Amino acid sequence: MTTTTQSLSRYGTAITASTMAALCLMAVPAHARARLARGSDDADQPASGSNEAAGEARNTAAGNDDNVIIVYGRGERRIGIAGAASEGGVAGADLEVRPLLRPGELLEATPGLIATQHSGGGKANQFFLRGFNLDHGTDLSVTMDGVPMNFRTHGHGQGYLDVNGLIPETVQRVDYRKGPYRADAGDFSFVGSTFITTHDRMDPFALAEVGSYGYRRFVAGGSTQVGGGDLVLVGQAKFNNGPWSLPEDFAGYSGYLKYSLPLGDGTLRASATVFDASWAPTEQLPERAVGTLVDDRYGTLDRTLRGNTERQIFALNYDSDDWRVNAYLQHYDWSLLSNFTYFLEDPVNGDQLRQYDQLWTYGGRLERTVRLGETLSLRAGVEGRVDDIGRVGLDETIEGVKEFTVGAFAVNESSVGVYAEAIWKPVERLMLIGGARGDFYRFSTRALEGESSWSGVVKDSIFTPKIGANYQVFDGVALYANYGEGFHSNDARGVTNPDDPAPGLVKGNFKEVGGRIEHGGLILSGVYWWSQIASELIYVGDAGAVEPSDPSKRHGYELTAFWKPLSWLAIDGVWTASHARFVGLPEGENYVPGALEAAGELGVSAIFPEFNAAARLRYLGPHALIEDNSQRGQQTALVNLRGAWTPRNLGGLTGLELYGEVLNVFDSEGDDIDYFYVTRLPGEPADGIEGRNSRIVEPRQFRVGAKMTF
Repeated sequence: MTTTTQSLSRYGTAITASTMAALCLMAVPAHARARLARGSDDADQPASGSNEAAGEARNTAAGNDDNVIIVYGRGERRIGIAGAASEGGVAGADLEVRPLLRPGELLEATPGLIATQHSGGGKANQFFLRGFNLDHGTDLSVTMDGVPMNFRTHGHGQGYLDVNGLIPETVQRVDYRKGPYRADAGDFSFVGSTFITTHDRMDPFALAEVGSYGYRRFVAGGSTQVGGGDLVLVGQAKFNNGPWSLPEDFAGYSGYLKYSLPLGDGTLRASATVFDASWAPTEQLPERAVGTLVDDRYGTLDRTLRGNTERQIFALNYDSDDWRVNAYLQHYDWSLLSNFTYFLEDPVNGDQLRQYDQLWTYGGRLERTVRLGETLSLRAGVEGRVDDIGRVGLDETIEGVKEFTVGAFAVNESSVGVYAEAIWKPVERLMLIGGARGDFYRFSTRALEGESSWSGVVKDSIFTPKIGANYQVFDGVALYANYGEGFHSNDARGVTNPDDPAPGLVKGNFKEVGGRIEHGGLILSGVYWWSQIASELIYVGDAGAVEPSDPSKRHGYELTAFWKPLSWLAIDGVWTASHARFVGLPEGENYVPGALEAAGELGVSAIFPEFNAAARLRYLGPHALIEDNSQRGQQTALVNLRGAWTPRNLGGLTGLELYGEVLNVFDSEGDDIDYFYVTRLPGEPADGIEGRNSRIVEPRQFRVGAKMTF
């Protein structure tokens, strides 16, 4: 694609996203607004998704009725529905009053999941869950309205999961699972799976936010009835410089279009999303450079780094009690300049590199559920996906200008997965779940340019069984046991490497036992789990990428709680701990770098008809940075606050919300991410110096906003 074409494409995407917002407000007629304002008759239907528990999620942060019902997804009753104690869902007020620094933090609604950042607001988050450093999404599968969001054979990292284009207001609910215990989840779902469901209908609204460091966000949208269905249209524009000495100059435009139509005993949905972003990243920094080459930890050693993302997704879904059918098409164009080792490889021109990825992805799913009486249901399905990657690779660059290509490939990666699952309730209070899936992959690469490129074709397949049982011991008390095998795929370039090939599919297993208590406004769950996997994907600083490593074993526990002692007050918390070690390495030299030993979160929210407030504490625990544990990452704790005024009638004006957020309230200077590897700064020995490289969390900042719902 030429530079001119790219510029026009970005400009067009920006116009599309911005125009969506304005058109939406103009398109909603008065009678439709009145219908939407009435609320309950047209409230969104919850996600049935993957047999997740149903729950109603209404707009609860504001309202005109003293008797408004405040709904928390965490308060949903799951006993007799969930297949594992670690399953859950978040909706309603759980999402609406949550203070957010970045969109990826919506995924932290999954208990124990931590989302950090090390290269600017346009790059995928770094994720941590159950003692796994998931890099940018490996072993954490995320779908949005049935469309897989993870990228295979990505220019930066396998399973790359970018949700920066997500518009928070469009999210109806987030359902989650831990472990590979259900048959319908395949690649990247080994540690966890998250299912994002967006709204089918929304009250027309407009909002504007401003904040510290040049932060601005503008969103508008709503829905109207068209041809017997509902059309939702939302647009977002977001800008941010951040606290960095190199202004991030983030500019992101998102658009969201969805049409829902009742059809037969189900609903047909067609959707389109667009995202275009550019930014100047500040990456992790060698700590020894602070005070010498840079003034503080907000500095950068390479001021020419830039990133760009362009993404369009089109999807068609049909959901009913018996059928789940979807098809999708996605276009993606991404590039990122990075400099991880500075002058280690090239002491004259530096080690700057460009990673890039240009692809089309298409696929879909067909699933049928059959119920045989009240006690037995059978589910079977097939899913397929093709990634047609026109060019993916790595260039050496000098101040953003290509010096030479290390390796560039054209890739065609295709897969088919078939699965079946049975849920049997032989006696009252007992549920048995058994399932299995088979996955078949074809990896094909073609060398385009560079010495480190090659051509090849490899096929691989895998079979993964799953089983589970749960029993309701008393009313509101249930016990669970689950075992499942899962997998992740590897980058096609590594799989087809003629000299040192990586396995195409990497298998692992999880097992857990746990319990759940539901009593009044209190919900408690606890699990103990064990895991082993045949290969990790570990970050390698001098390559700026992840590479397969040794097998590993883990075990740990999770405790979660939700308590609603009063109609207006809710408290939720989670504490997790884990023990992670490589298999086959000497004791004391077998620590898994980046594996958190503990993580936790505590949230409190209070919601009244005319105001609401929320506070959240997030804890990222200590962890080894290298295998012998001689270098360790320290704990980081952050507190975020949000408050809003929602007057029911302000001089005849209704639907107004004025809100503010304080992020990193206590101005923590902890690490958002940290590594230990070799870098070389000017004047240092030719072999470089091994040391800590980290990125500080963003400092305390303030944001205020106004939202008008019509």
